[in-house]
Amino acid sequence: MITVNIDIGKRIEQAHHVQVPGFEFSFSQALQESSNLFRRDWENLEPDLYMADGGKYRLRRYGLYQLSASSGRLSHVPGATFYQSSKTNPLNGGTHRHFAPLAADTVNNPFLHELIRFDFAKLTSKNHIEDDWLVGVHQIRIVATTGVTANPTPEGTHRDDETYTAQHLIARHNISGGINYFYGSGIEPARLPLAVWKQESYFDSYYFDRSQWHSVSPITCSNGNGHRDVILIDFVESSRLN
Repeated sequence: MITVNIDIGKRIEQAHHVQVPGFEFSFSQALQESSNLFRRDWENLEPDLYMADGGKYRLRRYGLYQLSASSGRLSHVPGATFYQSSKTNPLNGGTHRHFAPLAADTVNNPFLHELIRFDFAKLTSKNHIEDDWLVGVHQIRIVATTGVTANPTPEGTHRDDETYTAQHLIARHNISGGINYFYGSGIEPARLPLAVWKQESYFDSYYFDRSQWHSVSPITCSNGNGHRDVILIDFVESSRLN
């Protein structure tokens, strides 16, 4: 079981995003083993082959689930691709991307299933919601090497097209940068960020809805190799895709 004392749904309604430090979360002992196994996944991600800037610094895996809001039933959708329009993602959008799938053991990992249901409940607890949702799970590592800059969001300041998104920091090692900027909601982003946050500790997290403009600064490493590991979980009503 995962718990948090912050009313995430209410803050999303008020400000369209919320930052939640990792120490605010509590995890039951029953999840410890599956959580440890899940964190090891980031050592076995595969290159993102769809980097239009030619970058080799992004590793990832992707999986899709269908979630019933009424029953909590979670079903994996095998062979799913990920699509963003060129308007949403000018650099890497406009094509169906076939990322490496979640590892077989990850698909049924109890910690991942609990996290999906937890995030969904916190994001939607105060809203009228439809029953069927699609849930995208993105495991991402951004790698920095000495003298080479790596971009967590090469498309720059942008909005995501999904109804809600949760992002959790898994690890941050031997890097500078990787700072989150939130520019507010609306048709155009604010000129200056309304909030700035650097995730530094395990499970430092933020949540936002599709109106939120945001970006993440590049990461650099001054000596050897470094990386920034995150999981993105996005939620979209199935009816939006019909």
